[in-house]
Amino acid sequence: MNASTSDFEATYRRHVDGVVAGDMRSVLADMAPGSVPSVFEGVRVPGAQVDAAEIRSARVDGGRGIGEAVYATPEGTIGLRSGWGLVDGAWKADSLENFDPASRA
Repeated sequence: MNASTSDFEATYRRHVDGVVAGDMRSVLADMAPGSVPSVFEGVRVPGAQVDAAEIRSARVDGGRGIGEAVYATPEGTIGLRSGWGLVDGAWKADSLENFDPASRA
């Protein structure tokens, strides 16, 4: 499978929609094998209630997918950047980090 930007964008949009919908089964299915639970350590992630999300960026750089989204939650906004790689032809998230939602690259 080609590591195309359009394939990644579709996967990332579906993933973010799953976070907003609270569909943890699909969200966790998007994680690379062996990455859970360590990928979540030290990272602030949205909880069970997410009011909205804004995708700031979804791009492929050097064969890696990079997605940035800002989630609105009752506890405030959360900027979350995820790194994705191809595993058996499917995009899977294998890294997470927070970013300042007030920043605009």
